[in-house]
Amino acid sequence: MDAEKAFALLLLALALYASLLVVWPFFTYVALAVFLAYTLYPLQRRFAPRIGPRKSAVVLMVGSTLLFILPFVLMLQVVLQQALSLVEGVQSGEIDVGFLQEFLTSDLGQDLVGAVRSGAGRVVEESVGVVGGASTAAVGVTILGFVLYYLLVGGDEVVAWVRDVTPLPTGVQDELLSDLDRLTYAVLITQGVIAVVQAVLTGLALFALGFSNVLFWTVFAVVLGLLPFVGSMFIWIPAAVFLLATGDLLGGAALLAYGFGVVNITDNYLRPIIGGRSANLNPAVLVVGIFGGLVTFGFTGIFVGPILLGFTRTIVAVVAREYA
Repeated sequence: MDAEKAFALLLLALALYASLLVVWPFFTYVALAVFLAYTLYPLQRRFAPRIGPRKSAVVLMVGSTLLFILPFVLMLQVVLQQALSLVEGVQSGEIDVGFLQEFLTSDLGQDLVGAVRSGAGRVVEESVGVVGGASTAAVGVTILGFVLYYLLVGGDEVVAWVRDVTPLPTGVQDELLSDLDRLTYAVLITQGVIAVVQAVLTGLALFALGFSNVLFWTVFAVVLGLLPFVGSMFIWIPAAVFLLATGDLLGGAALLAYGFGVVNITDNYLRPIIGGRSANLNPAVLVVGIFGGLVTFGFTGIFVGPILLGFTRTIVAVVAREYA
């Protein structure tokens, strides 16, 4: 290796390292932008020829934003209505506050409170770690928007540039990109399937117990299920507490047992089965990727970890076959 090539490689390594330092504080937002772009790009290809790539990208970004914000707005409205009904129930004596206090001081109540605090604390802790304050969150959301927009508008150009600068044969590039595409699709689909299954199970329980607005809570449970550290438990735990507070001991206890024993456990079984098969990964590797990714990358690690381990396996196989 001559001095010129060695200097160029050293310069490249320094530039990549410096770029990583620049991007790392906002890694979560960049990763989310990449995953959203991957999810929305099929629609971008369909709409872009009709209304133009830039308008199509804006429409998809606005639509996906409303898709997540609207359920939260509707939930706030329903929660306020339920809170008013709860206050009226306490004032009229329909809801026994004394019983609720006794329940919360019992062993089961303390365990439930501890579980809720642990879950809520984890969500808050991870959220603070992700956003890092209001100013950082504002900058991060801005970065997410710009990256998502330009990935949607110029996705084909980005892939073409990566192919052009990668010194590998076309066949090897096709194999690597195809496997990366399959892994990303599998991880995202797995998360979506689990969210839907848990939401449906939650909705069935609420319907059986006579709750109103079951369809709304089911749809909202799907949205919550798509978010790491959140899930349908933020629906059925408050519902169980409400039943217990209104004196329906059997219904409240049954919902808690059903939630912890059926709804939550589906994640442990479905994720390795669906994700392992669709991503062609050993379930143990998938689980290590999920939890290792959470520790290393935080919020987006549940997606990045399995994809990274699966793609590493593909690279090892390609290198062993082509260059060993």
